[in-house]
Amino acid sequence: MKTRGWAGFLAGTALALVLPLGGAPQKTVTLQRVDVTRLPEVEIYLTVTDGKGNSVLGLTELELTVGLDDIPQKIGSLKSALAGGEYLAVALLFDRSGSMKKALDQTKDAAEQFIRRLSEDDKMAVVGFDDQVRVESPFTGDRTALQTAIRGLAPGKDTALFDAIRTALDLFKDVSTKRQVLLILSDGKDTRSKIKADEALAEAKKRGVPIYALGLGDAVDEAALRRLADETGGTVMKASRPEELLLLYQKIADQLKNQYLLRFTSTFGRDERWHKLQIRVASAGEAVALAERDFISSLGLGVSRDVISGIERREDKHNVLVDAGLGALGGLIMSLLLLLLLRLVRRDLTFRPVLVIGIVVLLLLLGGIVGVLIKELGV
Repeated sequence: MKTRGWAGFLAGTALALVLPLGGAPQKTVTLQRVDVTRLPEVEIYLTVTDGKGNSVLGLTELELTVGLDDIPQKIGSLKSALAGGEYLAVALLFDRSGSMKKALDQTKDAAEQFIRRLSEDDKMAVVGFDDQVRVESPFTGDRTALQTAIRGLAPGKDTALFDAIRTALDLFKDVSTKRQVLLILSDGKDTRSKIKADEALAEAKKRGVPIYALGLGDAVDEAALRRLADETGGTVMKASRPEELLLLYQKIADQLKNQYLLRFTSTFGRDERWHKLQIRVASAGEAVALAERDFISSLGLGVSRDVISGIERREDKHNVLVDAGLGALGGLIMSLLLLLLLRLVRRDLTFRPVLVIGIVVLLLLLGGIVGVLIKELGV
């Protein structure tokens, strides 16, 4: 697969797409995490929802197909991630800027209900942000401590959303489970962060943490929240009124509790190249739901900029050699034409081997240099 530039990676590498094949899908597949730390074995954490956003339970291997670059892969196992014994780690981010002030109390109520819906073994952290970012509670399973942290949130001023994302991602360093989620409640309007959206996204992708976003209000920057969710394997939902938050939090809690864990052995192994993962869910009488994600077959939780840079350097080196080779071929042809022209003009001219070799070598070198320059200058 052709290597993409870093900007292209940020624009869509981790994008999970849901596409209808033969009609509007009644199911939606979301890929939260593609884990390649044990290549050639690949682990995928995913959710399947119906048209109302409710979890679809009880799927079997007969209803799912896996492909890499359109090459079928044999499913090793498909089971509930919860049944696998792994706990869930959720970092809850609360926008407490001035624009969220009126809804803060109802936000707290909905968040407390979210905490109660998760399993006893699950752990959560609480991060509040306005123009400053504050960790109200590190990861813990203590429900009382979490509720106290949420109740202590106070309204502030501006919004440092992207700084808050980076702070929350740092909290996952000491988390052992692979079932990790960052859940944001915000209007999506960053007005104070020191880092940019691209930097926050890159860090989330590097760590393999999906971002779920709840947008509240009529003035939500839905495009910003959707980008955060789509490019990391999360989901974005919108509540026009605070009263709607409770239902949305419940839907997200149910989706996370009902994650599937799919395993298969890649036919490509660890080749340090881009591949397109394709997961299809097909049930009788329904359109096929397709989720896709580009990933690099390289050991790691996510995809770091260093890995991408290494692949780009290798491809750039390969391209330079190809361009130089084509230029040298052109130089060879030119040298032969030059020798032929000289022979036609001066039939009495005797070509010494050293002269012939010198002309050919010179034009080979010049052709290679010109070939590289043409590609670099875009001529």
